[in-house]
Amino acid sequence: MKVETRVGIFVLCAIGVFLYLSVNIRAFRFDKNQYHEYKAYFEDTGGITLKAPVKIAGVEVGWIEDIKLLTGGKAEVLLRVHRKNKLAKNAYAMIYQAGLIGTKTIEIDPGDPTTGLLLPGSALSMPGKTPTSVGELLEQFRDIATSIQDVAGSFKSVFASRKGEDNMKLALNSVAKASDRIADFSLKLKDTMARNEENINVMLTNFKHTAHSFRQAGPKVKGAFEQVEDASIQARDTFKEAGQVMEKINTGKGVVGKLINEDETYGDLKKTIKGFKNYVSRTQSLMLNVDMHAENMLRQSNSKGYFELKLRPNSDCFYLVQLVADEKGRIRREEKHIIRKDDKGNVLKASEENIAVDKKIEFADQVDTTVRTKNDILFGLQFGKRFDRLAFRIGLFESTFGVGCDYYVPLGTDKFHWITTLEAFDMRGVNRLNDTRPHLKWLNKLFFMKNLYTSFGVDDIVSKSSANPFFGGGLRFGDDDLKYFMSMLPVGRASQ
Repeated sequence: MKVETRVGIFVLCAIGVFLYLSVNIRAFRFDKNQYHEYKAYFEDTGGITLKAPVKIAGVEVGWIEDIKLLTGGKAEVLLRVHRKNKLAKNAYAMIYQAGLIGTKTIEIDPGDPTTGLLLPGSALSMPGKTPTSVGELLEQFRDIATSIQDVAGSFKSVFASRKGEDNMKLALNSVAKASDRIADFSLKLKDTMARNEENINVMLTNFKHTAHSFRQAGPKVKGAFEQVEDASIQARDTFKEAGQVMEKINTGKGVVGKLINEDETYGDLKKTIKGFKNYVSRTQSLMLNVDMHAENMLRQSNSKGYFELKLRPNSDCFYLVQLVADEKGRIRREEKHIIRKDDKGNVLKASEENIAVDKKIEFADQVDTTVRTKNDILFGLQFGKRFDRLAFRIGLFESTFGVGCDYYVPLGTDKFHWITTLEAFDMRGVNRLNDTRPHLKWLNKLFFMKNLYTSFGVDDIVSKSSANPFFGGGLRFGDDDLKYFMSMLPVGRASQ
């Protein structure tokens, strides 16, 4: 079989796979008659895009068909919802975003069916709700940071010295003891007054006579009264300190007073703790993959090596940084413009009458130079978006702009995994000589172990002379593998 025939078969297979994937991911919809149209109005769409999912209770039930800007400054969003999902008259739509940079979708609350059902093509009577913008979140975070700074200043003023800490402990202990004593005394006094009112009157009379007797006793009783006076002075000072502490707490002074009386401070502190918790959880959810593989061409003596670093902030989006070592290298074109003049400044031009044919090049007005840099390093930087088994990429491919799509082919077994890729880049053929066609590449990766795979495909499919089947292999490491390798590094031993 000729090489051109095999290349054609590869191209037809790639086109068939692409068409199958396009239908499978519903890029072309043939079931629109199964969906009803509804309209929703928003003050701000918040960056929602066409074909974004429409969900009810987190389950996808349709998509966004169209977005229009109305005269009044509002946005009209045309939704398609599967006809088995009925919307009530008080249904409303809101824009939901998964995380800070996650996918934006339309979430519909279907409402109460007892209020009646909306007819297909109707508009949702309730206005749409837009999520809080990133600018507003940053403004709130600045206010929270200011409140935290004030709270930290209050803590510093109270606990800056040893004396202040001791005074705070002494005051709290005094308040606790005084509160216990007052409670016990109040209960006992109340019970005693209620049950022994007559006896108390008799006791007071007897006490009067006893005091008269003590007065006659003289110096012996005087010492006892002095002790009672000292005890009363100490009790008065204790109650005074407790009253000052309670007054500060009631008026919102000090750390304890602010936490008890100011709901805003408590709310800011709670929001701050929650924000730090969310930041830590997002950082921990960042996934990292490293991929290295080589490709050996079958028709021409050429090989390529790839090093790829993939960052995934969430399960749907990813960023791909790529370094490519190409044995064939790339082409750099230079132009040199020459203008020849005589001693008087007149422009000299060559003509067939006065010079020979082999001298024409010497008087050329423009000279084009082509330089090929072999064994050059190319780079790529791409952004990708996943849709179930299919992923789309856009950005730089081998130092030129391009697009690509990856599809995870289901094999029905866990022992092997197959990923097929179709890429289009170098749209004007700047890295080829006398060929301006785009660079199309079909790549397949067949994983037969967790970290090992073999690769095969066709490079530069539509080129006039560079179409080339290839094969190779590679390694891929995930987050868990990298953490294991890092733990095996002798960092602690080297420092000892």
